[in-house]
Amino acid sequence: MTHSENENSVETRRKRATQRETALRDSRLIRALASGQPIEEAAARENLSLRQARERVSIVLSRRADPPAEFAQMQIRRLSEAMLVAYAAMKGGNLQAVDRVLRITREFERYYGFAMSAPPAPSLPSAFPLSAEPLALPPPQNDEAT
Repeated sequence: MTHSENENSVETRRKRATQRETALRDSRLIRALASGQPIEEAAARENLSLRQARERVSIVLSRRADPPAEFAQMQIRRLSEAMLVAYAAMKGGNLQAVDRVLRITREFERYYGFAMSAPPAPSLPSAFPLSAEPLALPPPQNDEAT
């Protein structure tokens, strides 16, 4: 084996090790995001800039068979964990947690496809709601045949 062949062999091994390390880092990034960790924390843990972390996540998701479905499943796992925390806070008497539970429920509906295409426009409650139906029975009709 000549000197140049030996250098190529070392370079190839280093490249493979780098690819392996990158794959492991990508896996740790995706796992951290799936568990609900913010991308900023995951990037800091992996010694990446925020831009680099976003690029890596984008690359990994683009290689998947169905990226939108994978992303939806990841979001659903994150929402499930958030729901557990919100329920625990609500049971502890935290009334603000009720709002969080409702918001998380709306997000669940969105990812499961139950949400409407556009949210209904907020309306002000009326003291006297108008009804299309009459509030009383119709007057009796006189039958002249009887």
